[in-house]
Amino acid sequence: MGSETGMIQTIDFAPLDGITKIVFRQVWSQFFGGVDRYFIPFFSPTPHHLMTPRDLREVDYIHNANLPSVPQVMTKNANDFLWACDVLKDMGYTEVNLNFGCPAGTVTAKGKGSGMLRDPAKLDAFLEAVFSHAEGPISVKTRLGVEKQEEFAAILTIYNRYPISELTIHPRVMRQLYRGQADREAFAAALPQCKPPVCYNGDLTTTGQLHALEAEFPTLSGIM
Repeated sequence: MGSETGMIQTIDFAPLDGITKIVFRQVWSQFFGGVDRYFIPFFSPTPHHLMTPRDLREVDYIHNANLPSVPQVMTKNANDFLWACDVLKDMGYTEVNLNFGCPAGTVTAKGKGSGMLRDPAKLDAFLEAVFSHAEGPISVKTRLGVEKQEEFAAILTIYNRYPISELTIHPRVMRQLYRGQADREAFAAALPQCKPPVCYNGDLTTTGQLHALEAEFPTLSGIM
């Protein structure tokens, strides 16, 4: 789409845990296409810095080399994230996506995913540790907050302190899960305050909705 309109740079394939696995992504690419980047569903590094066979199968660069892929990592430990970045860089990946968006209870109960948004001070310390040592582009996928969208102002202030390569915003809060409507009004209010390039994610199910979003927000770097 970006090449056709000169507006949105990328159309991104959303990562859906347990669904958009490597076979799904390859079949989609072969028969449908139309996607600039395939985001690989997140994996969580273990404390022993080992990758499970399942994780290795999904990020195996040989399987993903013919697809423009971005691996996604979810953790609350900066050292674990930096280890994962080193492993993925050695595999050949040039970008790693950090997941602060997953609202699943099994994830947020451990303080991961959008559970990281509960404590802005810890979020800031995590990003400081990451960006003090990381090499290569790191993008972030986020929600607006935990309980209410007004939390995003403080969260965005933190994001703006760091060289995030792209900020993908899903305009819901954690407690909503995927219920109700994405808060397009809150997204529109936050967009001018975002220093990183911004990608929109949420409630896009038709090409008409996609084109309408592109027309409404022509400065977006991408749509997921």
